[in-house]
Parts: sequence; structure tokens; C-alpha cells
Amino acid sequence: MGVATTPSTLGPASPPSRSRYFIWEKTAPYVFISPFFILFGIFGAFPILFAIWISFQDWKSVRANEFVGFKNYARLLTDNNFHIALSNTVILGILVVPLMIIFSLSLANVLNRPIRGRSIYRTAYFLPVVTSLVVVGILFDFFLGSVYSPLGSVLQIFDIEYKGLLNQPVYVKPAILVMILWRWVGYNMMIMLAGLQSIPFELYEAARIDGASGLQAFLHITVPLMRRVIAFAAILSTIGMFNIFEEAYMLVGVGGGVDRAGLLMGLIIYRQAFVSFKFGYASALAYANAVIIISLSFLQIFASERAAAE
Repeated sequence: MGVATTPSTLGPASPPSRSRYFIWEKTAPYVFISPFFILFGIFGAFPILFAIWISFQDWKSVRANEFVGFKNYARLLTDNNFHIALSNTVILGILVVPLMIIFSLSLANVLNRPIRGRSIYRTAYFLPVVTSLVVVGILFDFFLGSVYSPLGSVLQIFDIEYKGLLNQPVYVKPAILVMILWRWVGYNMMIMLAGLQSIPFELYEAARIDGASGLQAFLHITVPLMRRVIAFAAILSTIGMFNIFEEAYMLVGVGGGVDRAGLLMGLIIYRQAFVSFKFGYASALAYANAVIIISLSFLQIFASERAAAE
């Protein structure tokens, strides 16, 4: 007598689903990098896109605004303040960038040698980069602009009237130039120093054995091998020059000083946005400045690559 069996109604076994560990293993990298993209979207991408929208508006507040199209950009062609700020920035850039490269490369070349107290000198030259700009601005304003500065005190001995260098338009740009160089030469020096340390010392030894002088070794070994580093520092200096704000603001104020001799692109953007509250026009100025920076950067990259190819 057999045992009766009933056919199974469960059907064929279903394939095993993916485990939670497998899902987490695939999604975990995206979860860990998501804070960067979230913060970049909020504080990076959104302000850029919002500024583009504002540049086409006569924007006064979140609710009080009027679409004006390209009117803000057309205003750039007739705005005398924009022309003065652009010309002042270009003039200072033409002076600052070559001097910055020359001074920083020269200092780096000296401090790359085994001299006593080398670390102290490196720290001393880099110190202005981390120094409070407010304190530096007050000191520069006192020495260059105050009638009670040491120079003014000396001139008073000889009965020479001294009104302060910053009160004379011809000295405003040199004053800003000196302050920019004083603050940023040390930063570029560290970039140059990193590039110099990548050059094999054997090349200089071979040049010395062949009778090359120090200047010849510098011109025929250091400069060619540092071409890309020099181009990188030049691009950074150009970008920084068109974004200069603090140095000029501390010396001449938001108006650019006497006869607007110190009015730069950073100052006019700030002035239109936070003094005149013309945020639409300020956004147009900022994007015009960005287009100029990008164009000059590409020109410098093209020139450096062409020079390297030759």
C-alpha cells in the first residue's frame, strides 16, 4: 500500500534577488561624493546660472525686476567708468604679470640653492600671502597716503608740502602695483620653486663642466624647462589681476581714488552691485570680465604651447 502524494503547487524556484550588499557596493561611491555635488550645485552652479538670468534683468529685488534683454550688455559700450576700469586693469596687468614672473622666478632660483637659513627666507617671502590684508592695507595707506607718513615728515623738514602719494593720480597705479607685488610674489615664488626642484641637478653640473656661466645655465636650462610653469604662473597672475579687489579697495576705496586712477574691474562690479544696487548691470560687468579672462587665458595657453613646439 503506497503513500499518496500531492503535486507541489509552489512552482519552479524563483532566481535569487540581488543582495543588499551588492546594491550598496554599487551606490556607495555616489553617496560619498554626493555632498560635493550638492554643495557645488547650491553655492557654485546656481549662483552662476542665477547671475546669467539677472544680467538680462533690471533687477532690484526678488520680486521687483524687469526683463531688459541685452540692454545691460549694450550699456558696456557707452559706460565711461567701465572703459576706465578696463584700461586701468589692463595697464596694471601689463606691468604686474611680467614683474611678478621675473621677481618670483629670481627669488625661487636663489632660494633653490643650498644657502644658510633657506627655510627662514622662504617663510619670510611667503608670509605676506597669509598676512591680514586689512592690516596691510592700513599700513600701506599710512605710508603712501598720509601726510604724517615718514616721507611726509622728512619733506616737512625741508618745508616741502606733501599731500600724500595716493592723493595724486600719477602715483595711484604704482602704489597698487607695489602692494600687489609685495603680497603675491611669495605665492608665485613657491610655484616656481616647485618647478625648479623637478629639474635634474645633473644638467647644471654638465653645463658647468662645459664652461657655461650661471647666467647661461639659467637662460638655456632653467627657462626652457620652466616654460610650462612660467605659463601657469602667468595665467594665474592674469586671472588674479582682473579679479583684484581688496588691494585697490584698501588703498583708494570703491570710487577708485583721485580721477578714478585706481578704478579696477573688481571695484566697478562691487560698486554697481552693492553701492548703486544695480545687480543686473553688475552681473553683465562680471560676465564681460569673465569673457576677457577666458580669452586672455586661452591666448596665453596657445602662445606657450606654440613656443614649446618651436
